[in-house]
Amino acid sequence: MPGSGGRRPCLGVRQLGAPTAPSARRRAWLSTLSLLLLCACLSRAATAHELKAAPAPRDLGISPAPRLPVIKRAPDFTLRDTADRPVHLSALRGRAVLLSFIYTQCSVACPLVTQRMVRLHDRLVRAGLRRTAVFLTVSVDPERDSARVLERYAAHFGGPRAGWKFLRDEPDRVRRVLEVYDEWTRPQPDGGIDHPARIYLIDPRGDIREIYSLSFFDERQAFVDIRALAREFP
Repeated sequence: MPGSGGRRPCLGVRQLGAPTAPSARRRAWLSTLSLLLLCACLSRAATAHELKAAPAPRDLGISPAPRLPVIKRAPDFTLRDTADRPVHLSALRGRAVLLSFIYTQCSVACPLVTQRMVRLHDRLVRAGLRRTAVFLTVSVDPERDSARVLERYAAHFGGPRAGWKFLRDEPDRVRRVLEVYDEWTRPQPDGGIDHPARIYLIDPRGDIREIYSLSFFDERQAFVDIRALAREFP
């Protein structure tokens, strides 16, 4: 906290009979401390939404033998990649799919999700498992996220990467995909978009086997989960 490192009052001064009323220097110090505390509170209030939107993953330990029961069938969809080619989810049968939702003007949560997925992708490559999974990242803001904007976003994270597609389409088509995946969006006064930022792990048969929230999305566990699916579907 601001001011936590301030010096304690010298006891010897009080023992020597110094007046109990604060001196001019002490009053100035207290005034400065109050100002610092006020600034800290205002700063915290301004960033509370971003901090809430992008918590660190909760370290509950990595399960080496995850239980991945079938949650439900993954709703099929078709959207377009940055080269304007249609991508059909059902055409990816035979490989696991990690499906995420972002928008490029997001300043905290979406870049955090993408960076964790970058680390996961790199881990799969090092383990020789890159071909076992496809990454799909859908923009929830197709009006502003053009194909070129998505390409720049991917490049910012070292893309393009093999087996990772950034998707968009006409707003109505994207909206239907968001609805079936319960990815609601709420426009914010500052131009941002509030959304759940869930990540779906879909198995090679097309069933959802895990739904990660941002708080619990640890790329180490996701790696173990994808590896488990690769063993289940050799």
